[in-house]
Amino acid sequence: MQERPIYLDLTKIRLPISALISITHRLSGMYIFFIAMPLFLYVIDKSISSKASFDQLVLNLSSISYLSFFLFISISIFWLHILSGVRHLIMDFLHIGESLKGAHYSAIFTFSFWFISSIIFFWYLFL
Repeated sequence: MQERPIYLDLTKIRLPISALISITHRLSGMYIFFIAMPLFLYVIDKSISSKASFDQLVLNLSSISYLSFFLFISISIFWLHILSGVRHLIMDFLHIGESLKGAHYSAIFTFSFWFISSIIFFWYLFL
C-alpha cells in the first residue's frame, strides 16, 4: 500500500493553464461582485445625482488618478471574466476544445487576447 504524503508543498504543484484560467474566472467573479460592483454603482450614482457631481466625476476620470486606474483594473478584470466565461460556454455547450490539447490552446488564446486587448485599452485611456 502506498503511503500518503505527510507534507504537501503547494508551491511545487504545477497546474495546467486551463486550470489557472478556471481559477481566475472564479476569482474575477468574486472581485466583480464584492469590489467592482460597488465602484461601478458609485460612478453611476455620481454621474446622475447632479450636474456638479457629474462634472467632478468627469474631471477625476479624465486625469490619471487612483479612481481612473482602479476603474481600468476593474474593467480589465471584468473583461477577463467575460472572455473566460465565453470560453467555458463554448466548451460546455458546443463541445469545442474539450480535449486536453484544445483546452490548453484555448486558455492560451484567452489569456493572450485579454492581455493584448487590455494593453490597447490602457493605451487608449491613458496615452
